Amino acid sequence: MSFNRRLSYLPVIVFRWDAVVHRRRCNMIYSDLYIDEPLESIERDWNYFQDTLVKQFFGFKDVGDNVVGIRLVENRSLEDIGQGKSSPIGLVETRKNFEIGPSGLVEVPRTPFSIHVTRAGTPHHAQHVFGYWHINDKDEIIITLPPEGDQPGRLVVVMGKPTGRETDRFAWYCEKCLTLLFMRECRTGEDFRKFWGAELAAVREFNASPKHQVCPDCGHKNPLGYSAMQPADRPEERAARLQW
Repeated sequence: MSFNRRLSYLPVIVFRWDAVVHRRRCNMIYSDLYIDEPLESIERDWNYFQDTLVKQFFGFKDVGDNVVGIRLVENRSLEDIGQGKSSPIGLVETRKNFEIGPSGLVEVPRTPFSIHVTRAGTPHHAQHVFGYWHINDKDEIIITLPPEGDQPGRLVVVMGKPTGRETDRFAWYCEKCLTLLFMRECRTGEDFRKFWGAELAAVREFNASPKHQVCPDCGHKNPLGYSAMQPADRPEERAARLQW
């Protein structure tokens, strides 16, 4: 099976995850979903990596009980970020990914063809991608896919869609001692479309006052924040993106 053909099965991963969640919630007995026509005939609608569809996922897009984002690993160096015709959340190859848990700060590798689950409530940060620690009330699945031919590597984010009073939080911790410096939350369970506006507002509020960046415990001066959406960068935010 070719790599491109394997990619066309990504929606099956998403919808099977929906099925698992729905089955647990409703105690229903079924194990799969089926289509009544050849996969090739509907690949144009199901292959999210096609140029006509992938742009819909550069932010997040509702898919069943989840929201899905697709990130292109299209920057070889920090200087490439936001240049040319790159996507609004283009990833750099040299980035590192971190989570904060019971053991403190942990680096989380992104291994090709691997699936990583960031559990609900876990602060996580991707270098040069978003300048804060994201905390969501739903589990988040990360699927890492390598480049193929002239296609860049991809990162697929499948996050449970918040409901009710569930939220997304944007937090900043001291990079030296992990003391919580600042946090804002958005009740995305009411309307997930609030996410990007709330994210940028939190970044700008954190950056607006120097006291937000100074750790009250150790006195360290922490870098500014920045949005995941690179076109929104102000000069000082782009400088922060290149820093952490």
